[in-house]
Amino acid sequence: MHYYVGKFDAARFTEPILYAGHCDGFERVSLINREVGSVHAEACISRLAPGGQIAACVHAFEKGIYVFEGEIEVLRADECLRLSADGYALIPYATSHAIRNRGTHTARWFELLSPQPKPSRAFADSFFTGNAAWPSACVDATRNPVKGAGLFKPENPIPQQSAVLQQGLTVYRFMERNLGATCFFMMRGEMSVGAFRTRHDHPIEEFYLGLSGEAMMDIEAESFHLGPGDFAWTGVGTSHAFRQVGNEPFRWLETQTPQFPAQHGTRNYVEWEKLRRLSSSDSIITRTSSGASPERPL
Repeated sequence: MHYYVGKFDAARFTEPILYAGHCDGFERVSLINREVGSVHAEACISRLAPGGQIAACVHAFEKGIYVFEGEIEVLRADECLRLSADGYALIPYATSHAIRNRGTHTARWFELLSPQPKPSRAFADSFFTGNAAWPSACVDATRNPVKGAGLFKPENPIPQQSAVLQQGLTVYRFMERNLGATCFFMMRGEMSVGAFRTRHDHPIEEFYLGLSGEAMMDIEAESFHLGPGDFAWTGVGTSHAFRQVGNEPFRWLETQTPQFPAQHGTRNYVEWEKLRRLSSSDSIITRTSSGASPERPL
């Protein structure tokens, strides 16, 4: 099964080739993409220097933005949104947008692109449309949320699994279908001290970026320590489990691509292990009572 674990490295910041001549003070680090096995998304950390800007552009994919520090203004179609720390914005498919930093500090944000952008020299999926026509005022989306943009708050948690499967884990999804997203989900998660999540897998790809605290993540036959700046990607069908370690909760940013299915999106190994044991026990009883193993049907 496919997976990848790494650590964000600020030394890798560079101006994206695609944006050459269309930006000023913009740099990006790609965390996961097709090079590590992902087929549905690219996850990045971007930064924009004070006074920097990204020209108006249109993509043949969705973009999700989550601000870590500083402040940016996003011109999304004809609405101007101001985003500060923990602010987020969805850029829908084929929607014109531009970004600028009018503050005095470098802005840094997480960016998810899905469907995954095409490699260079392939089908063109990004177009720059010239200078943006910025309005005289912007809406502070972190104070006055609008559809697809706002300030993350730990509210509306996803319903918990049974205590056998997990304890002390809460996930808050803030970018989803009812906000206009069609290709991915974005969420924040938290594991309290002593929390755990048993082994499971999904029919989608997941990406995790550690924000604070620590956890151990088991992926297939390996175990990895995750802390701030560490990230992990699990492909379709890749088994994984978590347990919090240390003296403070583990918090992370998470994405799912494509969007999680309405049903049967998680295979919990504990539940299937029970069925396997019952099936094995039934076979033993059958062989003992008949004096021979039952015949297999053709």
